[in-house]
Amino acid sequence: MRRVLYFGTYDRAVGRNAILIDGLRSAGLEVVECHAPVWADTRAKLRAARGGWADLRALARYAAAAPSLVRRHAAAGDYDALVVGSTGHIDLPLARRLATRSGKPLVFDPLVSVAETVRDRGLLAARSPRLGAIRAAERRLFALADLVIADTAPHADALATDMELPSDRFAVVPAGAPPEFRAAATPYAGAGRESNREPTLRVVYFGQYIPLHGLPTVMAAAARLLDRPDIRFELVGRGQELEAVRRLADELRLANASFTIGWLSPGQLANEHIAPADVCLGAFGAQRKAQLVVPFKVFTGLASGRAVVTGDTPAVAGALRRGEEVHVVPPADAAALAAALRVLADEPGRRLGLARAGQQAYDERFAPEKLGRLLVAALQAAERRARGNVAR
Repeated sequence: MRRVLYFGTYDRAVGRNAILIDGLRSAGLEVVECHAPVWADTRAKLRAARGGWADLRALARYAAAAPSLVRRHAAAGDYDALVVGSTGHIDLPLARRLATRSGKPLVFDPLVSVAETVRDRGLLAARSPRLGAIRAAERRLFALADLVIADTAPHADALATDMELPSDRFAVVPAGAPPEFRAAATPYAGAGRESNREPTLRVVYFGQYIPLHGLPTVMAAAARLLDRPDIRFELVGRGQELEAVRRLADELRLANASFTIGWLSPGQLANEHIAPADVCLGAFGAQRKAQLVVPFKVFTGLASGRAVVTGDTPAVAGALRRGEEVHVVPPADAAALAAALRVLADEPGRRLGLARAGQQAYDERFAPEKLGRLLVAALQAAERRARGNVAR
């Protein structure tokens, strides 16, 4: 395994693609990107999945991009595996034809199921005929891949069930975090800050305000901590539930919570918001998807060398040592989250221990070069299987 072709209209803004491409290169592989920009971002794909004129325009853009992808594939030369990057579901039929023509394995790293994401974000009703059609189409698409990469073992099991595929068609490569956050990480110095009249605990959320993150739980926890003016919350980002969360903060009169609205570069987020923080928040939703994934924000907090608090799920339990590398609370439990933050405010040594152990976990298991090695092993297995199929 020496050369990999990253193929399709995958979203370059999705950190997962950049992380795995960087990981493969760190593992010594040449990665050739055969990419055509069709989508503004993943949200545009989800809008298209809901149907209507956006769907028709998206299909027209893809039809115009497909010949360019074919030409770029032909010009790329020989390779050992064709990888369709995260959220590149629509690329699979063309990728299957090209990989078969080249005699190479087709590997798909979906990151998400479109049907599950649309349902989870409430974009379509659970019994919507449109959602049923998306599920059926997605099963056919996933079946085209020789190997599917999932970010956790529970997610792999769920996808195998949902897509009606055997479990041996899946491999696990954790989500990780962009290396910029590890590079920008500063040593955690919060263990002695109380004497400087600064807040004992600065708690930061950063993200897209999606239901999986459980922001109503965070706001309810903040309300329970109004008696602790030394504990303050900052929420950074924008997205689906931002306005609803801001209204809730107003209703609860959360003088201990502030909002920074907008998308920031990794450097800005790391230097201006994570570096001054004591705790990074993960996800606290109780829905099915929340049980299956470890969000990027968890790995970002670990990479940044800050204590991370997140919901206790099978996915988290399978990836991290709870209580040592990450602090966990029951999902959707505002009282438990508030209690955990009280403990961390009062025990700076525990915060320091979490920050150090979490960053060590990132370095040893979740840095791009570590993920690259896992992905190379999966690609090599897919390559061996493809050769065996040809031999038969």
